[in-house]
Amino acid sequence: MGNSTQDENDFYADIIDAPDFWSGLAIAGMILSVMTTLSNAVLLFTIYKDPRRSFRTPPSFLIANLSAAEFLQGSVAVFLVALRDVYRYQRAIMPHVKVFKAVIYTVVCSTLFVSSTTIIAMSMTCYFAINKPILYKNTVTTRRIKVSIGLIWTTALLMSFLPATNIPEKTYTLIYLHTHATIPAILLTMTYVKVFQALARRTSEARQSFKESELGTRHNLLRERNMVITIIIVLTMFYITYIPQYITLHLLYLCKACGESLTFHKIDVVLSRFLFISSAVDPFIYAWRVPKYRRALKDCFKMLPKDVRFRFLSTRTNTNEISISSGL
Repeated sequence: MGNSTQDENDFYADIIDAPDFWSGLAIAGMILSVMTTLSNAVLLFTIYKDPRRSFRTPPSFLIANLSAAEFLQGSVAVFLVALRDVYRYQRAIMPHVKVFKAVIYTVVCSTLFVSSTTIIAMSMTCYFAINKPILYKNTVTTRRIKVSIGLIWTTALLMSFLPATNIPEKTYTLIYLHTHATIPAILLTMTYVKVFQALARRTSEARQSFKESELGTRHNLLRERNMVITIIIVLTMFYITYIPQYITLHLLYLCKACGESLTFHKIDVVLSRFLFISSAVDPFIYAWRVPKYRRALKDCFKMLPKDVRFRFLSTRTNTNEISISSGL
């Protein structure tokens, strides 16, 4: 994203004359776009259909919001970035490049902000559920979560339009880095320290009690612990995908030799694509870690017409037979 505010000339295409490099990025980008779009579409469809009516809780709305942001990112931003890499590979000028840059920039900045802020909201909701379980239902309501989601998107869109002002690119980039990475990292670290302390305290209290009335409490703790682990995995993906670009953008402005290095710019371009990886992986994390998402997905599959299910199962069976005969 370092050249997002440049003019018609493509800065990276001009300095990196390596067709194999751009073709590899284009192929990887298209695959990532399809994975992100399909996986998040399936997750959103599962939450929307919700055969068991188990996704009408505040945390589920936050997960749906995160998935919606990642779906938008995969279907628009990741696809357009990969398409631009195709033009770079062909050494061709992308038509309406200013429009494409504006769309990519707006979608990337807004969806990344929504994703990081939603993860913060999920973490704080998790902390409140563990530390204040009695007040949780009356405080963390669906209405308040919906209002929070609206505010998150409004703030994200307003921030994405900052480059249209007279703010210098360097200043805005630093604002972007600290609002999208530094502040979320600090808040998430502080929140999870509190979450682990509260979870350890409640677990200790539950272990000390063997009364029948405490069985429900222990069951809730196991469920909360499972959700904590799930969010931690999502959070880890957030750190892994954000930190590389965070470092390279700082080096771009603080290290003069880095800005003059072709190798550094190649690394910078590759690491900028890391920002999109978590969007493709997050839905699989929920399917892996949260049983109710797996059950809901199976229920949604059963709702499909019989001929569609039959074709899917036939394709799956044929694939398994080919894999076995190939020795894979």
